[in-house]
Amino acid sequence: MSSKNKKSKTKQKEELNWDELRKPWIKKKTGFIVITIVSIALAILTAVQIVMGSGDWGNAIMWGLIFGAMVWLVFFGMSWFQGLMHPKPTDDPNDKK
Repeated sequence: MSSKNKKSKTKQKEELNWDELRKPWIKKKTGFIVITIVSIALAILTAVQIVMGSGDWGNAIMWGLIFGAMVWLVFFGMSWFQGLMHPKPTDDPNDKK
């Protein structure tokens, strides 16, 4: 590999805009819709598998709701963790760190 190719690759790495990478990929409303659909589908799938295996509707509904709620728990947990790692900047001019 020539030195010219090496230089062009290092320039590409330096020109990487981190602000563009930190922007959301999809809109918040779209994310909520996708998570709602996934959690409902997971709840139904879990309940159906339990009913087919044991025939106990009570356990099926309980575990379906638990697994559906776990999707939301992970979503809100990661949202909280993201807020801890990347807090929103304050616009207070007197706040100097």
